[in-house]
Amino acid sequence: MNLRFSNALILSRPDKPLMRGDVCVTEGKIVSVGGASSGFAADKVIDCGGNLLMSGFCNAHTHAAMCLFRGVADDLPLDRWLFERIFPLEDHLTPEDVYWGTMLQIAEFVKNGITCMADMYFYPDSVYAAAKNADLCLALCGGANSSSSYDVVKFIEEMYNKYSTISDRVRYFPGLHAEYTCEESLISAVADLAAETGAPTYIHLSETLKEVGECTVRHGGLTPPQYLHKLGFFDNGGLAAHCTYADKDDISLLAQSGVTPVINGGSNLKLASGIAPVFSMLQSGMHPALGTDGAASNNATSMFREMYLYSCLQKETMKDAAAVGAEDALAAATVNGYRALGFAGGSIEPGMFADLVLVDLAQPNMHPLSDPKKNLVYSADASAVLMTVAGGKIVYEKGIYHIGESLDKIYRECAARIGRLLTEAHF
Repeated sequence: MNLRFSNALILSRPDKPLMRGDVCVTEGKIVSVGGASSGFAADKVIDCGGNLLMSGFCNAHTHAAMCLFRGVADDLPLDRWLFERIFPLEDHLTPEDVYWGTMLQIAEFVKNGITCMADMYFYPDSVYAAAKNADLCLALCGGANSSSSYDVVKFIEEMYNKYSTISDRVRYFPGLHAEYTCEESLISAVADLAAETGAPTYIHLSETLKEVGECTVRHGGLTPPQYLHKLGFFDNGGLAAHCTYADKDDISLLAQSGVTPVINGGSNLKLASGIAPVFSMLQSGMHPALGTDGAASNNATSMFREMYLYSCLQKETMKDAAAVGAEDALAAATVNGYRALGFAGGSIEPGMFADLVLVDLAQPNMHPLSDPKKNLVYSADASAVLMTVAGGKIVYEKGIYHIGESLDKIYRECAARIGRLLTEAHF
């Protein structure tokens, strides 16, 4: 379908000035931006009413189906949250549980303007089926560990071969849960597979001080980034979630290796894990992406909140109100994530995916319009999203969802499934 978004205030990229005009879309991709487009043969014209049209958000680290566990493991430190609540529940997950949990999360995503996600969870076939309903850009990330009951390397290879060529809106990243849950032989084997395929990798990294300290004890003083570098895990670059306790040497090493840190401020704060050194990362030339982590630890998946935290936590940490500005936060939430995951999106430019968000400028908290970019980061929230477009498909518009399943059915399925899982885990 050919779409024309007319009468829009367009934020093409965080580092570009805003413009007024039209955006034209053909076969899910942007073909023109700005100016008049009266000659474009549109099947549908969408009057933006002078509101702000921007790139959809990229949630570069999440565990979508974990929204099933929202509210069942709160107010616990990470190790107890993970080992006493989450792992026992996950032992009973089925592919159908993951499908419906992912559908619930996708409903929240599109309501919040998220059009791209990097999902690290079980049953990737179920995740793909759910994401395909809404045509979200999807990076599937391996997240197994040494306790997994199957041949992890064989499974990763099968999934990589299956999903690497299935669509230009889908990618698969060989990955593992974390250093502290994986034996050296497994990490080395996945590193070897990545070397054979040329694929970048994905892992949780340096999330807590405990993780870093125990890693240095196990591996002769090497921090998690140094240890993984030694094993060749990042030889093709990749993404590392959290990096909360990456020191200056770790940051330099990750930057040299082409690794993108994915910052999860909301989840890290709630679990008291710490604050990632974003300012130092930016100073080193890195381009961090943003993630929400799973709804079991966040518990919301709002990129508006994550942008605010991304900027303001650094201002406090550095004691400098000028540190990490609004444009940095917008870039982390859009173009940085898309680029790190290898997708043609994150900006409104010809040739990019038509992954778009229409933001309501009529809300009181968006006025005056002295600087709409700063309003997006410091005063807006998810209620400002009027429309979300994924791959040229309208998936959310003013309370109406077009994601392949009805909200009522999603709610019923998820309620029944978390009830069963809690019973089976003896909670």
